[in-house]
Amino acid sequence: MIQNWRMLRHIAMVMVAVMGLLSFVPRVEAAFVPNAGMMAEQRTADVDTIQKALENKMVAERLQALGYSADEVNQRLAMLSDDEVHSVAKQIDALNPGGDGVGIVIAILVVVLLVVLILHFSDRRVVIQ
Repeated sequence: MIQNWRMLRHIAMVMVAVMGLLSFVPRVEAAFVPNAGMMAEQRTADVDTIQKALENKMVAERLQALGYSADEVNQRLAMLSDDEVHSVAKQIDALNPGGDGVGIVIAILVVVLLVVLILHFSDRRVVIQ
């Protein structure tokens, strides 16, 4: 009986040691390495995104007010590296001019829930006829 307890204790210690060592394994992430064709497609898509934003009437007027012509903007756009073009395109995609409205919907639901809870706990009833 004592032998079994000692053996179980040794097995438990070994398991603790193994699990402790396994918990220190670094996290590894893998991804595909983009090739030249993928990079060219990505740049084309990013440039299209930027061009659509530049075609906006308000953006064009603002650039003209700052003293930039359409040719100057296109020249500067052509001088950007792939990473810079991708960064600008991501920033343009992240813009949400009208807002997403999720915050307003959540706020309305919270207010309605609070009103319902207050009415329920105060034993009041709303009757609509």
